[in-house]
Amino acid sequence: MKKLKLASFYSGCGGAAKGFLDAAEEYDLDCEIVFMNDKDKDACKTLEKNFKNIKPIHNDIKKISNFGNPTIIEGGFPCQGFSVGRHSKVKDEKNKKFTKVENGKILTNDTNNSLYLHLKRAIDESNPDFFVAENVKGFVYMGEKTKKGPHFKNGKISQLGDVAQAIIDDLKLGGRYVVKYELHNAFHFGLPQERERIIIVGIRKDISEKFEFNFPEPTHDENNFVSMKKFGVPKFDKKSDEIFREKKEKHDDYFGSRYMSRNRVRKWSELSFTIPAQANAVPAQPDCKMWDTKDGKRPMKLDDADWSKKRKEYEGKISKSLTRLSVKQCAKIQGLPEKWEFAGELLSRYRQIGNAVPPPMMQKVAECIMPYYKGKKSSY
Repeated sequence: MKKLKLASFYSGCGGAAKGFLDAAEEYDLDCEIVFMNDKDKDACKTLEKNFKNIKPIHNDIKKISNFGNPTIIEGGFPCQGFSVGRHSKVKDEKNKKFTKVENGKILTNDTNNSLYLHLKRAIDESNPDFFVAENVKGFVYMGEKTKKGPHFKNGKISQLGDVAQAIIDDLKLGGRYVVKYELHNAFHFGLPQERERIIIVGIRKDISEKFEFNFPEPTHDENNFVSMKKFGVPKFDKKSDEIFREKKEKHDDYFGSRYMSRNRVRKWSELSFTIPAQANAVPAQPDCKMWDTKDGKRPMKLDDADWSKKRKEYEGKISKSLTRLSVKQCAKIQGLPEKWEFAGELLSRYRQIGNAVPPPMMQKVAECIMPYYKGKKSSY
């Protein structure tokens, strides 16, 4: 039996790597992690706490050349430059940040958007059987000043933007790899969260000729999703020191206009909103109220630009019960094990959790690769 060797890039707190290990265990395969890295010191300490006998490399990825001869590479290359929330930065002339395609080549001066090249370099040099990359939904149309769409139809990717297409083509390494990609939502695999992500899978050409990789089929939909309550998301302790409270402008817990401009509350019987990496943007506790009104809804139309004018008038109407989710609750919603240990201060822990790939979601993807190592001809 072939021993699997996994190299994990931009590992964060280890969610994707955990998913691969769980998939290998499910198929009774021996999987060894031979490489991990992250630029965040706290994330590296978190990895050391949870992956025994692994020494993550906290270093400039550009200077790393030994990747441990992996059979599989996984890497959620940093997505800040691709996310919907920062899409404007990609095309911001004032800040001179740009990402564009000329003659099929990607030109960028945004450091976040060039990091995929180091994942490509590792694939090129290591020649693994498979590679898996994960990114945000905005990856599909990043770098476009105007959407050429429709990019999505019926929950599927119908068209890639120029930059996304160039990256996909780049990862084919001149035909050495067959590259497939799909949009997946975490709640389709039993997680209590709406979280859309692009999954990219590369299959080495010689392997693709004898093994048909297919993405996992959803196990849940709008009719049988797993709610926060059913998933066992814990109730919160109002006195907990694991809840981010922004002390600002004489407030014990400050909620700015961007937070208050949209609904952040879901019921225990519903799915959570996406867990973000920014602590101040974390969804609110289930069933609490945002506004001190009869229905708990916003008492007026409040655009971000109007906040400074209307703040004194309406700030008093923000519900005193409004509280963000705790670190423990966010980790549970992300599908991280309850015993997962995190290093760093509160903001760092929120960031690591929000940036994580939910292990159960990656496990489903990895389980579509494992049949190859059991001598099967396809994922199913």
